[in-house]
Amino acid sequence: MSLAASFRWQAETWAEPAVTETRWRGRDARSSKLASMIPGHHHGNPEEGLALLGHAEVFEELLESLRAVRKGNVRTVVLSGPRGSGKTAVLDLFLEHCRGVARGVRVLSATGDEWEAQLPLAGYSQLMVTPPLRSAKDPGRGNGRSADLGGILNPAQAANYASTLGAHLDGLQLHGSVVVAVDDVQHLDAETLHVLVFVMRRLRSKRVLFLVTLDPAQARLVPAGVLAFLTGHQVSRLPLDPLSPHRVQELARRWFGIDLNATAAHEIVRHTGGWPQPVVELLGELPPETWQTWFSSLPPSSRVRAQVRSLLEAASPDLVAVAEATSVLGRNAGVAEVARVSGVESVMDALDEGHRAGLLGLSVDQAHSLVKFFETGTTESVYEQIAPSRRIRLHRAAADSVQNEGDRLGHRVAATPGPDEALAAELEEYARQQALVGAWHDVSTALFSASRLSGDIRVGNDRQLRAVDALVGSGNIAQAQMWAAAVDAMAPSPLRSSVLGYLSTASGQNHSAQTQLEMAWRTSNPQRDPTAAAQVAQRLVLHGVASWDGPVITRWAEQAMSLTQAGTPAHIESEAIYGLGLYAQGRLSEAEASYRRAFEHASENAQKQRVQMGAGWLALRLDDAETALVNFEAAAPTEFRGGSLRISLWAEAWLARTQLVLGNWDAAAATVARASVRLETSRMPLIRPLLYWTAAELWSMRGDWDRARYYVSQAAVQPGTYRAMQVPASLARARFHEARADYESALAVLQPLTELDPWTENRVSFWPWQDSYVNALVMTDQLDVADAFLTAFEKVPRERAVPSDLARMAWARGRLVAAQGDPDIAREHFETALGHLRGHNRPYLRARVSFAFGQSMRRAGKRRLASSVLRVARDLYDSLGAATYVDRCDRELKATGLDVGNMPDPSDAVLVAVTGPQVQLTAQEQAVAELVAAGATNKEAARALFLADKTVQYHLTRIYGKFGIRSRSELAARFRPTD
Repeated sequence: MSLAASFRWQAETWAEPAVTETRWRGRDARSSKLASMIPGHHHGNPEEGLALLGHAEVFEELLESLRAVRKGNVRTVVLSGPRGSGKTAVLDLFLEHCRGVARGVRVLSATGDEWEAQLPLAGYSQLMVTPPLRSAKDPGRGNGRSADLGGILNPAQAANYASTLGAHLDGLQLHGSVVVAVDDVQHLDAETLHVLVFVMRRLRSKRVLFLVTLDPAQARLVPAGVLAFLTGHQVSRLPLDPLSPHRVQELARRWFGIDLNATAAHEIVRHTGGWPQPVVELLGELPPETWQTWFSSLPPSSRVRAQVRSLLEAASPDLVAVAEATSVLGRNAGVAEVARVSGVESVMDALDEGHRAGLLGLSVDQAHSLVKFFETGTTESVYEQIAPSRRIRLHRAAADSVQNEGDRLGHRVAATPGPDEALAAELEEYARQQALVGAWHDVSTALFSASRLSGDIRVGNDRQLRAVDALVGSGNIAQAQMWAAAVDAMAPSPLRSSVLGYLSTASGQNHSAQTQLEMAWRTSNPQRDPTAAAQVAQRLVLHGVASWDGPVITRWAEQAMSLTQAGTPAHIESEAIYGLGLYAQGRLSEAEASYRRAFEHASENAQKQRVQMGAGWLALRLDDAETALVNFEAAAPTEFRGGSLRISLWAEAWLARTQLVLGNWDAAAATVARASVRLETSRMPLIRPLLYWTAAELWSMRGDWDRARYYVSQAAVQPGTYRAMQVPASLARARFHEARADYESALAVLQPLTELDPWTENRVSFWPWQDSYVNALVMTDQLDVADAFLTAFEKVPRERAVPSDLARMAWARGRLVAAQGDPDIAREHFETALGHLRGHNRPYLRARVSFAFGQSMRRAGKRRLASSVLRVARDLYDSLGAATYVDRCDRELKATGLDVGNMPDPSDAVLVAVTGPQVQLTAQEQAVAELVAAGATNKEAARALFLADKTVQYHLTRIYGKFGIRSRSELAARFRPTD
């Protein structure tokens, strides 16, 4: 468990943020800005304006509803979302559009209010622009909400008001469409709600749109019958989704001129839930430099501060005490703990009061029963208003109340403002124990706290260095980089160089890491301090993995293990990677034996995570993808047993790759989406290309080119980075180009890999790119180069045959031989490749082989064989959702002339005459015409159809003659797929 509470005394003190007029002018300013971007306002459009809030699709749905209403169809739409989700902003924008852009639209609007809800027909009076109803019998009506009409209106009166409203709407809609808008419907008086629903149920074939906004968390305030109608099937519901980190970055840039990095954007989303109001408040109130560095937490906004202050001033002493105890306990605020820390006997009464006030409540599930604040930022707001002396007393009480040792220490740290060497020593011992099980986040937190409590500056600096080292080990690179300048300023030492080298490795800085780690080893003394030397050696092991240098991995792993005992962190982490070093040198059996030993030594704790991750790498490369899947799934979680975020992310990146290999592409996409959030939050460049390679390939195959381009750009790296970064970054680009049949670009990306990542007798490549390289050479007519490379690759000795490697070599040879003009021998190679995959669940690789097989046979004139194989490829690609290659298979099948799609019934002479082609094209001409008419160049069409450029030109000349045209533009204008 963490010591997060200890950081309350170490974090930066936030001053009361000033609300700057130039940056923040409230909701009216936001609505005005959005309104300026809708159609008719400065030539904007909904997508440009609403993209800032991420609700463009919702706005388009509203416009579609308005279009339906214009045709005489009554519509009722509910915009739903929590407070701060942007409901009012979207509603205001839409109404502004109705008033200023859409012609012939009349708007009637009302806004719910908690106080006005006490006045019967207050909402009705806003819609009709009349005074609210007053009761002669009860002029001073109480605070209770009316759930029916009996309190003020009898049924006849209610029907009368409804009839008046209905007649009013009927008259207005005769002259144009009418929009009846109600914001915060949960705060509208019950009488108006009943009248509105009465009218909604009875309007037919009228040009009226009812549009209301609703906070689902407060739906209990709406009368049951009204709520049943608003959530029924006859009403359209448009829920507002939170902003994504990408949207937050765009909002910050366009509204505030702040260039947010991905880490800051993810942290803002985590803190605010992604809801627009708190996001805008934070961006507007905090200084821009806040977002340029790592931050452990974010302060509450001025609005939340004021709201909490108001609630606490009106609260009973018991509720105040419970709220303060909850803010001190944080995530461990169980009912029993809150009672002990607050000293309140009747905690449930205070919780009831807090729930009614909208401050806090009780969250109960199968695992936990916790007291939680309702709104983000409330914890910090309550905590910061507690007097310092009372905070100390509350933390001391919390230390006596919580059970977890780490939490107890955290509260003791928070209750200790000055040096305390005895407590620092306890923290150091706790850190040592946590290091043994690989819980590096807890190690770093404890050591940072111990550093602050140290009386001796040298001891404090040593603890701080080790804390930063543990931060890197935990994978929190963003926070570790914040400490880099402080570490660099310390006196030279082996530990300082080791920490800087470790941080450089995790940050993907190859040369800097090597320089620092070599310095750390030269200045270390294995005889006098073997533990420190072993740690340096273990960092060099990681450097070797990132470089994919087998001898470096095994040399330093053996060095680290010789200096430590089995079971120690440096020994286990080195042993977990040692097998990969053996594999990288082609020593497969030794690698497998190494992981069997490692599993015997690893305990059932976070240290086992390292072994599972390394064993998963090896299993995936040796075609045991199912075992790899199990290991990666086990290594990825860190929630319950702690562990390293770096190892977890590496495991998730390979998990996504494994899922892609096994054909579970939806799971792979979900893994990428989940891991990318943690990756961007931690800011770990070393793993980015690996994760985004899979994403770029997946979305390229599925034809989502915008996503594919995004992930290709995310995978990109600078020259000089590690091989483990450069190779997957190159493969992401290559797969993108290959999917677009741009083989020249794919070849340009793959060519450098022949030197960067060679496969030799003593060095085994981990990344399978060689078949793609041969294919790109063949498709660009460089057959001699392809033959020379493939022949040399086939001659490399291997300890053991790996089926997928054999399949890749065989289909690459088949592709080459077919291009050399021997289709029969090529067929043997393709069938051999498919034979190697028999018994293995490899749908993606089988689809690639089958597509190349069918395309090669089609070009060789073996149309029936080509058609049969291409159908298999198409089915496989279709099962994966690979729309790009489904389309390419369809084109190839058409080009065979045997798969011409659905034909009209030949017995229906009229249908044949109407739908039959007026110009007869051969199958090859049809395929060429489709591509060229869609904008492809001759060269692009040739690559896509595996034809020579001259052949495409020949077909194009014949097509022009048949159509009686002279240019490509005329072909695009005249040609249709059925021609």
